[in-house]
This record gives sequence, C-alpha cells and structure tokens, in this order.
Amino acid sequence: MESLGKGDTWVSVKEMMNTEYPVIHPDDSLKTALQLLSESKLDTLPVVNENFILVGVLPRRRIYRALLEGVTLDEACDGYIIRSPVVVNSDLSYDQISFIVRVNKSRVGTVPVVERDGKLVGMLGKLEYLRMSLTLATKTIALLESILGGIHSGIITVDELGHILMINHTAEEMFGLHYPEIRGLYLEEVLPQIPFVPELRLGIKSVVRSTPVIYNQVPIIENNRCSGVNYVFLDISDMEQMAQELEIVKNLQTTLNAVINAGSDGVFVVDTTGSLQFVNEVGAQLLDTTPDQMVGKPLVDYIPETRLDEVARSGVPEVDVCRIKGKSCISSRVPIRKDGKPVGAVGIVYRGDNMVTGEIARKWLSLQQQVKYYREQLERQGGSDQSNFDMIITVNEEFAHIKKEAQRVARSSSTVLLTGESGVGKDMFARAIHAASPRCRRPFVKVNCAAIPETLLESELFGYAPGSFTGALKNGKPGYFEQAHEGTIFLDEIGEMPLSIQAKILQVIQEKQFVRVGGTKTQKVDVRIIAATNRDLREAMARGEFREDLYYRLNVIEFSLPSLRARPEDIIPLAEAFIQKYNAILGTQVTGITSKAQEALKQYSWPGNIRELENAIERAANYVWEGDIDIEHLPKHILLQSGKASAEKSTYKDMLKEVDKEIILETLQKTNGNKSAAARMLKLSRSAFYEKLIKYGLSDYRPKSERPVI
Repeated sequence: MESLGKGDTWVSVKEMMNTEYPVIHPDDSLKTALQLLSESKLDTLPVVNENFILVGVLPRRRIYRALLEGVTLDEACDGYIIRSPVVVNSDLSYDQISFIVRVNKSRVGTVPVVERDGKLVGMLGKLEYLRMSLTLATKTIALLESILGGIHSGIITVDELGHILMINHTAEEMFGLHYPEIRGLYLEEVLPQIPFVPELRLGIKSVVRSTPVIYNQVPIIENNRCSGVNYVFLDISDMEQMAQELEIVKNLQTTLNAVINAGSDGVFVVDTTGSLQFVNEVGAQLLDTTPDQMVGKPLVDYIPETRLDEVARSGVPEVDVCRIKGKSCISSRVPIRKDGKPVGAVGIVYRGDNMVTGEIARKWLSLQQQVKYYREQLERQGGSDQSNFDMIITVNEEFAHIKKEAQRVARSSSTVLLTGESGVGKDMFARAIHAASPRCRRPFVKVNCAAIPETLLESELFGYAPGSFTGALKNGKPGYFEQAHEGTIFLDEIGEMPLSIQAKILQVIQEKQFVRVGGTKTQKVDVRIIAATNRDLREAMARGEFREDLYYRLNVIEFSLPSLRARPEDIIPLAEAFIQKYNAILGTQVTGITSKAQEALKQYSWPGNIRELENAIERAANYVWEGDIDIEHLPKHILLQSGKASAEKSTYKDMLKEVDKEIILETLQKTNGNKSAAARMLKLSRSAFYEKLIKYGLSDYRPKSERPVI
C-alpha cells in the first residue's frame, strides 16, 4: 500500500479524520457493501481482515461496474477490492495545499488512515479537509484580529481603489475614528493628509489630525497584482516625550555619577546574582582596578567574603566591619526594592585610613564581641552540660566547702535559701545549683521580688485568667511558676515579698498547686524553689514582716555566702577572671594587673562585694584597652581607701607632665605611630612635637601590632 509523506503542517491527520465509518470484509457481498455505502454516504469503503488490519478499499464505482457486467449482488467483494490503496499514517501531518494535492492524485476520493502496524483508525477525504480548513480560517481571523488589536502601531488597510477595509483599535484612538462610520470610505476622504499611492513607501513623516506620525505603506500583492495597501502608523509624540525623559535621566545620571565619585567612600551596586552593575572610582581604587574592568563581573571575584549578594536576595540590610586589601573598613549594605521585592543591593565601604573610621571600626568590633559573649551566655542558661560551679572561682577554704556542699545538694529537689550581702554572687550560685541538678535541661526562671510592684506581683508569679481585669490579655497569661514547670524558679530578694503573696508561695511549696488571678481552675506545677535575700529573715519575722511558716519551708537547706571581705585571697583570682571575661566582651587585650594595682585591690574593703569588683575591672579595661591594669586605671575611691592615692600624688607640675605625656601617647596610638599626623592633630609644629617626644622618652615609639578586624 502506498503511503503519503510527512509534511511540515500544523494540521494533524488525527484532527481531520472521520472516525464514524463502516467497514467490510473480503467475503462480504456486494449487496452489503452497497447498503453500507448508501447509509454512510461514503464513496469508498475500507476492507479489513479479522484483526482490523486494512487489506484494501472498495470504491462505489467498482460495484457499479460489476453490476453493469451482469454480476449479481450476492457476489463476494473480494474480486473487486483495490489491494494497494493510498493510505495516510495517523501520526503524520500536512499543510493544506500538499495534502489536497496528494488526495486529488489518488484513485479514490476518500483515503484510509492507519497506524504504523496497518490497523485502520479512520477515513480522510475532501469533506474532512474542508471542514478543518473552515475551522482554521476562523481561528486565523480571530488570531489576526487579536494581534492587530494588541499592536501599539496604528494599522489601516485599503483595497486597490483606496476604500477602507480595516482599521485597528490603535489607529482609531490615534486619529479619533470609529470603524463602522468610515468602513468603505476613501482613505483620502477620511485622512486627507495620507495620499493613496499603491506603492511601497517607508519612513514617511507627517502630521495626521494634529498627531505627529511616521508611517509605512506596503502594497498587498496577490497573484502578481496589487489588491490593496497596508498603512502602519507610529505616533512619534510618545517618542518625543520619551526622548525628553531620556535626556533628563541622562543628566541626572551624570550628576549622580559626579556626586558619587566625589565622595571618599567606595560604592558598589549588584543585582540578585551578585553581578556588579555599578562601582565608583573610589571603590575600584580600593581593589586596585577600574570600574570598566569590574562592571558585569561577580563582586565575589574581588571581595571573596562579601555578603552584598546575600543582602540583594534576602532584602535584609546589614552593617559590618571588614578588611579590603589589608585596610580596615566599615561596610553598610542596603537592599534595592522594586514593587516591594529586592532586586539588588548597594554597598558603601567607608575607608579606614582616617581617624574617625578607625575609631568606629574599633568600637564596632567591641560591640560585636559583646553580642557574641552575651549570646553564648544566654545559650548556656538552662541547658549547659558543664556545671556552672566550675565558673565560681575561690581559693577560700570556707567558701570552697560551701561550694562542695551545694554541688551535693543540687542533685535533690529540696528548697534552698541563699543568704548574704548584696553582690556576693547569690544569682550565680543559684544558676550553678540548677545547672548541676537533674532539672538542668528545663527552664531556669529568675524573679526579682523587689523589682515588681506589689499590685502586679501576684499576677506575674501565678498568671491570670482571661478577662480578669481591664487591659488583661484575651487568652490570659501564664505566670512565672508555670513558665518554670519541671525546672527551677529563683525568688531573689524574697525578704521584700509582701505578706499577702507569701501565703500563696507557701501553698505552692506545700501543695504544688495554685489558682491564677481571677481564675477558678487549679494549676498543678512541679518546680524547685531557690530563694535568696540579703536581709535577716529572723529579724523580719520578729517585726511581723515575714511569715514564720514560710521561712521554715524555705530554709530546708541554707547557704550563707561570705562577703568578699571575708575571702580576700579570692580578690586577685576573681579580678583576673573578670579580665578574661571583658577581653571577650569588649575586644580588649588586657594582659594582667600590676603589683601596685593588686595591692590597692587587696586593701580595699569592697562593700559592694563581687559585683563592685567586676565593675571596677570593667572600668579599668575600658581605660587601659591593652597591656596591664595599673593603679591609675582603678576608680579613685579605691585608691583613697587603700592609701595609695596620696602615695602616688605628685606636684602640680608633675601631674601636668603626666597628662601631657598621656595625650601624646593616645594621639600616637590613634595615628598608628605616624608622628607627622599626630603633630597635625595636636596642632603643634614638628619641631615642638619632636622636643616633647625626646622629653618624655617617646622618640622610639612604635605602635603595637594591629589587631585583626573581623
């Protein structure tokens, strides 16, 4: 059987073929075939075998020929079948012209459609082709109308005599026309400015109905003759406006570039992929290159640690300290947004070659260190595998014994009472007990009973039910006891607790339950209570200010923490520990304490105990920044009490010399040892400045190694 070739059409055979058709078999009679032809109105019947495989076709004309030859209608069809008919494969497609030509060349008017294995699946003829052609023509017209309606240019089509056949919506809007009113009219009658000339003309500039336009006229050629003309109009009033706007933008860009390049800071602009869209001259100089070499390339190629691309994607601004080519810089990164979404980012690098930027960078580093330290401390709360007793420093035998006893008691759930002067470390001791207890993975909740107003203390401790009072949260609020469930609650300054609340605390200790303020439902709670006070609770009981029954419930296990005066051997170890702590927090590089300063610390009475000692070391670290803490870095009241202040006093003249020397040293540190810059900063002549250097033994001053900047 002959098969037609595959074409390049967008009309498929399966879309066109007729699937409602009769079939016959070779042994069927001519009468059966004639009846089926009459019922189906086909001119050809497909002939199949028992597997529905096509074996041939039987045209109507062959039956008529058989009858003219005198054959009876009962004769089998087998002898009149065309055995090698033209067929079409179901997976082929054809363009309209090639398909109809091939069908016309076949010996039958209807062509069978078969699968690759020869199985019959349909019939295809001129009727199916015409039906599909009508459908395609309808779709084409709709598509053409949609395209013409969506084009920004105005289009008018006329026939060979100049009558208007079609006008799109853009042309109607452009010239104030209405298609139904001008259809069939002469073009020159409607638009006298446009002469009807049936020839190709391009780029004609004109003014049509007060609208400046550029138009093309293109003849429509059909069968080698002009059957009409298409006019395409472009409204150049929009272009003139855009040109003006473009000129304004160019001027603004020139001004902006001048402003950006006039600054002393580097400016980088990237898109969301991190590709550089703009860099100013200063930014390129920081990287020893030029803007032309950088634009279009990833910023990470020049600054590997950059986070500007991350900001461009996340939309979250950042400020940080960085190092570029060995220079300390402050970098700010701000996202660029469009319609609320990040589309890029701007990075500004403030160079560290001036005193202000250097000082800001140092303070920024200090703040980063503080944040890092306090974050680590926060993460340790209620969840540290290391016992916090290791962080309680002492070489005092009495306090070491208390510490050992507390470690043993921590394993139980009994109530603990901590007493001692303010500042002796009761808070840290309570946290250490919690961290060493089986409850260490559960919450540790601290409540300062003296800091909460009496009117709010009950609701803060026990929570409140919904609608308990004006301003209460809609769903109520859990109190500190509920928050500490299965953990530890630390009641600091319990001696300041009102008597009305003491009764409820006693109930929680005894019954392990309470009722929220304004509520009716009993709340069960499992907490370990650690209480602390700097008051003498026995005296408070005698004055009726503290409940006796609560005292005995709290005082199951009591630890009386000694003051720092009672453990003078711990002063220096504690001070050294605080130096390490504030080196981590502030980013300082304090290395130790001079012997004079140590002596002053030992002789001071420390009424504020450990808290006061810590504050003194923090203050000294801020003053010395690097090196040893000396006596002049300590608070004045410590020197006065220790008797060292008078010993260190000198004449007024000596004090002026010391101040003068300190100012020069500080200035040299700020200028990184640059003596000329230091002289300019102090507004001294170079000769006068060098005389002072010789006078104070600073001629050979060298700056200490630069600390790394993160």
